[in-house]
Amino acid sequence: MKLIGRQLRTWIAPALILALTPGCAWWQALIGKPAPPATRPAAAPSAPSPALGAKLDAMSGQLARIEQTLVTVQEQGRQRQKQDQQARQALGGLRQEMRGARIAVSEVQRTMKQNAAPPGGTGTADFWAVDAPLGELPNGGKRETRRIPALVPDQAREILVYAQVATGYVKGGPHRFRLAVQTQGDREAAFFLYAVGQPQAGWAYNSDNVWLPMPKNRELILQAEGEPFFGDWNSEVRIVGYR
Repeated sequence: MKLIGRQLRTWIAPALILALTPGCAWWQALIGKPAPPATRPAAAPSAPSPALGAKLDAMSGQLARIEQTLVTVQEQGRQRQKQDQQARQALGGLRQEMRGARIAVSEVQRTMKQNAAPPGGTGTADFWAVDAPLGELPNGGKRETRRIPALVPDQAREILVYAQVATGYVKGGPHRFRLAVQTQGDREAAFFLYAVGQPQAGWAYNSDNVWLPMPKNRELILQAEGEPFFGDWNSEVRIVGYR
């Protein structure tokens, strides 16, 4: 028995070792080897749903509207830029016209001042002083006319006439000088200056300033009444102002 048991152990042990060795076909057959998973066939692509197509159409329409809005905004920008340029050009032209108008107004004002107060005249708006000599008074029965100088403008309404006479050792007696201007037709406006000529050791003086109308013919009439003076005497006539 002992011999049989020893023989069994001798045979069984190698068999178990062989059986338990990995890769043994019998062992694999005994415990079963898991089969590899089966390969599934690829799924066919599904057709797009109607909802996705409608969404794409809506997005395309929105994109088109945005592009159109962008084009409109760009066009409005170009139009605004063009309008701004036109406005700047119009503003520049208006400024140039204003400068020209100011220059014209200045010229008119200067001309008005020159006409109102010509060179040689000084004074206020109611009176301008000038010094326009017209010579001496005539002597004994003579009538003369003196031209009013250009220092007095045609626009003057009246002239201020100054006249003086001085007599020393002179013969002639009472003497009257008439200074006048023609107003309408044969009518005249005048004033008189009086002087006496007689032998004496001293001098006698007489003078006056009188406003007369500005004559249209620009002539001052001088006339002496009485006998001519013989001896020492002198006189003068001048326009000293106008208004």
